[in-house]
Order: sequence, then C-alpha cells, then structure tokens
Amino acid sequence: MSHTPIDTPASVLPPTSSAGTRISARILDARIDAMPTVGLNRAAWFGLMLCFFFANYDIAVLAITLPSMRNEFGLAGAQLGYPVTWNLVGYCVGAYAFGHIADRYGRQRGLILTISALGVGGVLTAFSWDVWSLTFFRFLTGCGMGAVLALCSSYIGELAPKGQRGVYLSRLYLVGTVLLILVGLGSLPVLSSSPSGWRYLLAFGGLVLLVVPLVNKSALVESPRWLMTMGRSAEADGIVRRMESRLGLVPGGAVTVGAQPAEQTHQASPQDEKVPARALFQRPYLSRMLIVLGFWFIFYIAMYGYASYLPLILEGIGISTSHAVLVTVLSRITPLLSIVAAVLLVERMERRTMVVVGTLVFAASLLLIALNLGTTAATAGALLSSFGIAFMATPAYTYTAEVFPTRARGTASAIGDGVGHLGGAATPFVVLPILTHGGARPAAFAMVALLLVAAGVIRLGVRTRDRSLTEIAA
Repeated sequence: MSHTPIDTPASVLPPTSSAGTRISARILDARIDAMPTVGLNRAAWFGLMLCFFFANYDIAVLAITLPSMRNEFGLAGAQLGYPVTWNLVGYCVGAYAFGHIADRYGRQRGLILTISALGVGGVLTAFSWDVWSLTFFRFLTGCGMGAVLALCSSYIGELAPKGQRGVYLSRLYLVGTVLLILVGLGSLPVLSSSPSGWRYLLAFGGLVLLVVPLVNKSALVESPRWLMTMGRSAEADGIVRRMESRLGLVPGGAVTVGAQPAEQTHQASPQDEKVPARALFQRPYLSRMLIVLGFWFIFYIAMYGYASYLPLILEGIGISTSHAVLVTVLSRITPLLSIVAAVLLVERMERRTMVVVGTLVFAASLLLIALNLGTTAATAGALLSSFGIAFMATPAYTYTAEVFPTRARGTASAIGDGVGHLGGAATPFVVLPILTHGGARPAAFAMVALLLVAAGVIRLGVRTRDRSLTEIAA
C-alpha cells in the first residue's frame, strides 16, 4: 500500500469567492504563499517579538542571578544544580505537552498556555522562599520556555509565504538579541543595588503575560493551515481573506495550483487526528524525526558543554582566569553579527546548509581553542564559536518546524528541540568527566567530534527553501 502525506486534502476544489464555501488546503496554501508579506498586524508582531525576547531573557537571567540565589538560600553541592536541572526537565515536559495541545486544540491555545507558564513561573520564582520552592518554580518556568520558541517558529512558518519563513524568524531573533544585550547591561546595576535584585530581574520576565491578550481574532489569529486540517475551512478562508485585505490584495483572488488525481489523496484517520504524534513515527516522517531529534540531541551536548565550561577550558590551556571571564562575556555580543548575516542569507541559502555551516564554524572555533596557539587564537576561537551558534540557530528552528505536517508540527518541533535538550542534561556525564580527568584539550576535541556528527546528521534532511509546506510534507 502506498503512503501519502497526511497534509494532503481529501479533494482539490477550485477557489471560491464565498467565505462559507469549503476550499482545499492546496489552494489555501497557494494563497498564503502568493502574499508579498505576512498579513499580520503590528500588535501580532509585537507579541511575537515579546515571546522570543522573554524566552531568551529567562535563559540568560538565570545564569546571572544564580549566584545571588545561592547566597540567599545557602545552596551548596547538589542543591546548586536543582534549579538548573529541573528547569531543563521542565523544558522537555512543557515542549511536548504544549506542542501536543497546539496540534490537538490549536496554535492559539498552545501559545496561551506556554506563555502563561513562562510568565507565571518567572513571577513565582521571584517569591521563592527556599530551595524547594525555587526548584519547583524553575520547573514551571521551564515548561513555558520549552514550547514558546518552537510554537512561535511553527506559527510564523504557517502564516508566512514560502519564500519568507526564515527571514521573518531571523528578524525576530535580531530584535530580541539587541533587546537582550541592552537589558543585560541594565541588569548589572539592579543586581548590585540590592540583595533582592535577583528577584526584580526574575519578576521582570512576567511581562511576557502582556502577550496573552494579543492572542485573539485580530492580532495573533489562529493558524489557517491548522484550521484546514481540522476541517474548519470556512474559518481558515475568513482569516486568509482578512490577511489579503490588510495587504491590499483581492480577498479570495484566483490562484492557480496543479490538479492532483483523486487516487493520490489521503484523508487523515480519526485516530491520527486524536494522536498527531503517531504520524511522526511512520514513513516518511520517521526518518525526519530521527534526523531532527538526533541533530539537536548531539548538538546540545556540545553546546551546553561549551556554554557551561568555557572558562574552565580556557584556563586549562593556560588562559588567565580574568581573561577567560572577559572572553566569555564578549562571546555574548558576537551573536548579533551572525544574526544579521542570517537575516541576509536565510532565504538565499538552503536552510540545512546554513545549519551545517554554523555547526562547522562552531567546531572549527573549538578546534582553534584546543590547539593551544596562544591567548589571541583562543580569544578568536571563543568569539567565533558564538558566531557559529547564532548563525545556525534561526535556520535550525525554521527547518525543524518546516519538515513536518501541519497537524503534527507543534508536537514534532517540541520533540526535536525540547526532547533534544536532554542532550544538555547528558553534558555533565559526557563532557565534564573528560574535562576533569583528561583536561581541556581532550574535552574540546570531544565536542568537535560531536559537532561533526551533528552536521552530518542534519545534512541528510530534505530540502525546504522556497517550497510550500504542503510540498515539503510530501
């Protein structure tokens, strides 16, 4: 029995000017792809920008507030790792749970839940009274962190024309990075001015809750592609018509799509509708799931090893402690340059190629550090590594969302990036023992090897640039 993609409509109907008449998924896709830009209003873009900013803000603020938490609660030994470890566990749990909800009940409901978890978790963390409350609230915050980036990436991909999915995601990352740098500089005086400064910084993350009212019928609307998979074609057509009107296009204008023989169509079974994740473990999506999950898992082992132990690695090859800390701080600024490059190239280069290039640049930078060629070479390597990571991040998130069908996109993205974060949890058991017993150079060489494997894995993926989501799903 031949298999057909689960995004393929049961029938292909001509376009219609009546919003109440059933239209086909292929025609709806063609209308979205024919738009000159994304038909969202400014309130929607403001909401998406806040989502990207606050998700990354919470990741960054944890690192700079952890010493203050340690001092206030007297954290020592294993306790110091509880908030970090359970935050990561929450990331994995929330990514899958909210991603599944977004596939089952809609992108809007998924966004509301993940944003609420992120915001409420941040505020509650600011009121922590001991290590156990701190750990639980960081777990709750992690649940929100785990899904917000994956869902927003999927959301943009479903509302953007086929030649612009990557560029819009890159622009949001660029704006978010600039804001993150500015807020990061402003956070230092807050920390130094009061023993409770860390509480203010974490409570600030609760402002992401401002996005919740924007998830409505005029700003962050429901995804029309998702509505089509649920058989709600009239609602989907109405949303696309409003998008077309906002862009000055003729609502429901004629769009030409190739006809598809009836024997090549497929209607999703009721069981598939009930459990979207099931399709991810069947052909042809099983291989895509293994590629995406394998890439993220292996990549995160190396990336978390780099992010966690860079000062130790630099010290291990003879760089002074003060200079190692300075290099670590400077490496937080270089991503801005690479994100600008990503904005310019994301729709000109194949997505997986950009991921491979960024991963290989990261690997080369670690090799430059490991060769112990002196302070200048080590500094250049540390800065170059941040460039490589930031260069591949946007196309990697875009690619993860693109290669799966609409009904399972939220779940698939969550499994890929969210469960892939378990690679970060494995870092202390993979990289740290090598660093402790073998030294800085063997640890760096191990991470280089992991990155080479990750680049080889993602290279096996399908091509996605300038292709419609329905075409990619085939």
